[in-house]
Amino acid sequence: MQTIVSKSWNFNSGNNRGVILILSLWMLLLLSILGAFAISTSITEIGIAGNYRNAETAFNTADATVEYAETDVAIFSTIGNGSWPSGTGTGTKPGTNLVPVGSNNADVRVEYMASGLPPVGSGVDVSYFQANYYAVAATGTGPNNAESSIESQVAKIVP
Repeated sequence: MQTIVSKSWNFNSGNNRGVILILSLWMLLLLSILGAFAISTSITEIGIAGNYRNAETAFNTADATVEYAETDVAIFSTIGNGSWPSGTGTGTKPGTNLVPVGSNNADVRVEYMASGLPPVGSGVDVSYFQANYYAVAATGTGPNNAESSIESQVAKIVP
């Protein structure tokens, strides 16, 4: 003889009607808040990255302009004991010179500081040569009004 065991499940909800719906809505609310925080964080990170890019562009513009001013022979052949540019200049700030670098611009100024012995380690004979020292200052601009300034000192060896 065979015995058949039967199990019946009784899902009597009693007073628990709608609990699953309430729990589902709470989970949906928590996940929505978590998603809003994730979006807010992403927007902030994108803004930070954009500002960093703009500042780097302005810095690179100023750096390229300093490099240009340090290596342009025409500047140092005309500067004498004064500054370049002389007078008001063509830049956006008085006494500076607007130099285009790609799609950005930089204001640059070169000033004569002093004459003296060549820098230590320059490899020149101090009895035959001296050095003229100059200060080079550049302010580069980037997108969204980003601005960066660089200053450098240059020693030019002269007989």
